[in-house]
Amino acid sequence: MTRPPMQPPAQQPIGFWTLRAGEAIRDRILGALDEIGVTQPEWWVLHQLSRYEDGVDRSTVVATIGPNDTPAVAEAAIDAAIAKGWIDADGAHLRFTDAGAEQFARAADVQKKLHEERMQGVTTEEFATTISVLQRTIVNVGGDAWHW
Repeated sequence: MTRPPMQPPAQQPIGFWTLRAGEAIRDRILGALDEIGVTQPEWWVLHQLSRYEDGVDRSTVVATIGPNDTPAVAEAAIDAAIAKGWIDADGAHLRFTDAGAEQFARAADVQKKLHEERMQGVTTEEFATTISVLQRTIVNVGGDAWHW
């Protein structure tokens, strides 16, 4: 099948391209993390714990990553990471175990490599402009353009 030529970028639907980009990126991330035994929500939890040397309260982690999915998904990811021995929970206070710190390091390396892959042929300035435009677009249509 021969495809007709695409319209110029300025005439194409941003919703189509943001959805397609999001799907492609998410599929790639999910596959790469799965190879090291981490789900994406578990990555979000591990990433949050990496930001707090002395640990962090469960409610802070849930509130911060909740917008990525749902609070229930964040809670389930915390519970899964505790069950896998990656997190020590002292009441509601969470901190890495040695195994959790090691798993975070592996997952962070995967994320770094995926980011490098996505940035092929894209300058830092182009990337920053894309993020800024998407954030403005979200606000323009009444959304909340925030990410930790």
